Amino acid sequence: METRSLLREDRRADFASGEPETDEFFRRYAGQNQFRHHIGVTYCALAEGKIVAFATVSAGEIDPSLLPEETSASLPAYPAPVLRLARMGVNELIQGQGIGRELLQSAVDIAFEMRARVGCVGIVVDAKPQSQGFYERSGFVVMPVTSRVAGAGAPPVRLFKTLKRSARVVAAARADYTPADSLAAEMRRRASELGLSADEVRSAVDRLLG
Repeated sequence: METRSLLREDRRADFASGEPETDEFFRRYAGQNQFRHHIGVTYCALAEGKIVAFATVSAGEIDPSLLPEETSASLPAYPAPVLRLARMGVNELIQGQGIGRELLQSAVDIAFEMRARVGCVGIVVDAKPQSQGFYERSGFVVMPVTSRVAGAGAPPVRLFKTLKRSARVVAAARADYTPADSLAAEMRRRASELGLSADEVRSAVDRLLG
């Protein structure tokens, strides 16, 4: 399974998650938001060259008083930077196979990169009520939902995942990582996003070292 950011030429018209609003967003607005407005980036999971899932993320901020106490207690009173998971969808034919969890882990990785570069305390998602359990099983906790966010119909469930807890998990999983391992992982991620082949990566490294 390959994961990379959305490309302008990617085919989106036939994507079907079973959620009409999610599918319409991906087909009509994901490209505009990324390439024209620059307000979010969509990451895609591909199988045999076909997009089978996507997740859209953007930078945001939140009032610390709305965060869980374990996070808010150590923060100053002004708005805290977060990564917003704006949309996520998985092809209805392969739901339940762990693709959503993989994309969610990609969002966690992006949040850690955001924390290192500009600051980030965690991930916020406004989820459909039927998706609440999925996020809770991945370490998210429920937060208050304001009337501005709720909108018409059944209000979304706002959830938050702190990077403090995630940092302990990642640190344990990567305890034996060397700096070379970290560099290799970052190069693989960037090569995947740019659609580079193994030969093209080797050529780029040769030019860098030469």
